Amino acid sequence: MEYDNGGAPAVYSSPECQQWVLSSTASLQNRSLQNCQFSILQGRREYQEDAIACNLYLKLLLPGKNGLEEDTVGIIAVFDGHGGQEASKMASHLLFDYFHVNVVFQSYKKMAQHRNALSSSSDYRSFQLAILKEALSKTISDIDLSFSQEAITNNFFSGSTAVVVLLFDGQILVANVGDSKALLLSDKISTQTDSGIGGDSTVHISATALTDDHHPVREDERARIEAAGGSVIMRGVPRVNGVLAMSRSIGDVYLKRYGVIPEPEFTGWRLLTANDIYLVVASDGIFESLTQQDIGDLIFECNSHLQGSQDSKLSHSCLSSTSIADCIVNTAYDKGSYDNLSAIVVPLRQIS
Repeated sequence: MEYDNGGAPAVYSSPECQQWVLSSTASLQNRSLQNCQFSILQGRREYQEDAIACNLYLKLLLPGKNGLEEDTVGIIAVFDGHGGQEASKMASHLLFDYFHVNVVFQSYKKMAQHRNALSSSSDYRSFQLAILKEALSKTISDIDLSFSQEAITNNFFSGSTAVVVLLFDGQILVANVGDSKALLLSDKISTQTDSGIGGDSTVHISATALTDDHHPVREDERARIEAAGGSVIMRGVPRVNGVLAMSRSIGDVYLKRYGVIPEPEFTGWRLLTANDIYLVVASDGIFESLTQQDIGDLIFECNSHLQGSQDSKLSHSCLSSTSIADCIVNTAYDKGSYDNLSAIVVPLRQIS
């Protein structure tokens, strides 16, 4: 009843649900980032407003042939705050706990609604994929609800983007709010022909965007903002009411009445292939000075260097970096990015 009335925040705050306790900061540190390659840099900003969370081996109970069975889900997230660090920090702290409770309750709901189908079907994956997507959607909504209540109480004006990627059963699901980004890096083979007689094959890494930025000039985003009584005003870049440079965010409570929403846009479940080698999730500061293909080229050069190539084009900052994530962040900074910089890099072949 508490869950139906108020989602994860109600469960964790109810005296009727004492078995559900939010993780401590120390517990969160033990559960997040320990098995993920990441880099985060304050850069040239006065404050650090980025926050990240990642666990590639989260153990969750999902419906199976014999009821709830333990499965492994990877979850990778970048939250890029603005107007303060409160929203991004709270989002990163609540993500795992809220996702956990939403998966549990969505699993029970799905089992109750489809008991006959579950008992007669050997294909549980479709149910599991639907549960994980619904749980992630509700998690982002619950985080926004919790932060908005805190913001009203404490007069916070901050907000945050959210890019959250799930990895499960060789597939990925991307939820996006705002203008941080997720990229899929894949091996590509091209052949150069000479006078139509054969040719040499070369391998490079191509980058595919998995997110579409929520800028207020996007036609559908502008329509929602204007329908709510807001306006899109150019102040350096297009901004909602001349203030916010994105049309979806967690928080920003003073702009919700003008059409700014926390609802994530999903890239549906995508089956990974043998050519897909890295997943990169990064804040938009990275892309102030690097294109998405620059990221692919950097990873290719890093791999060549690690394999002993003497023809490396890597900068000194990358050669001295301890990881590909460090290389991306340091290169973006060296090329002039003024924003906070965060990147999480997942080598897909190592976790498949």
